[in-house]
Amino acid sequence: MSRSFLFILLTVMLSCSKPPNNKGNVSFFELNDTTKVIYENKLPCPVFTKITNLKNGKSNFIQSKPNETSLIMQFNTSKKDSSLILETYKFSHYYGYHEKGKQGYDTLHNYALPFPKGKRYKIIQGYNGSFTHNTDFSRYTIDFNLKIGDTITASRSGIVIKVIDTHNKQGTTKKYKPYGNFIMIYHNDNTFAQYVHLKQHGALVKKGDSISINQPIGISGFTGLTTTPHLHFGVFKPTTNGFKSIPIILDSISGRKYTKNKIAVND
Repeated sequence: MSRSFLFILLTVMLSCSKPPNNKGNVSFFELNDTTKVIYENKLPCPVFTKITNLKNGKSNFIQSKPNETSLIMQFNTSKKDSSLILETYKFSHYYGYHEKGKQGYDTLHNYALPFPKGKRYKIIQGYNGSFTHNTDFSRYTIDFNLKIGDTITASRSGIVIKVIDTHNKQGTTKKYKPYGNFIMIYHNDNTFAQYVHLKQHGALVKKGDSISINQPIGISGFTGLTTTPHLHFGVFKPTTNGFKSIPIILDSISGRKYTKNKIAVND
């Protein structure tokens, strides 16, 4: 009996303008002349794996539940060992449930403003902003002019699936994209929220935490690709091309009405 493991690490990079990729482990396990391909989902949210045949371009999808290890393929080792599998197939991982296997998200959900009651902030960029809100990933996101040290609150209850708050760099060129500290939260209708540009060590929550609407989750900062301190906020649905931003209802108002220079008031 022989056993061998091969791990492929897939890195996560998140910023205001680049879709995220999942971090996950694909392993190859050889046992009794069978090569098994295993995916280990280490996140407290569902993940789906896209398996693309590099020879014919065809793809299929395997769903993994939160914190679940899944068998995604298996072969007779004499016909296809781990090296040949890597030459034949590409494995890509995406947050959430595969869009064809899950009903649409709740389009009528009323999100809370992402800052405390009694506060008001000017919008510095809204939907379809020409500066950076002009891609599928950022089209329906909003920038609030929170200052360094201001409190960020959860717009919806959910589970924290990713926190990055170690960076302390800011700049106005693309090389600063990876330095935008953020919190990502998974909601029960297969949507995700991102809160970006946190202060270094500014997260008040950690991966795996269940959080409630209006709960303080972070401290605003000045990190990543940005020209001024602010909170970049958006809600996303998963697709096979990564996250796609979606329009939402925010404090009982259509998100489309949060236009540049409008004052958002959390009464």
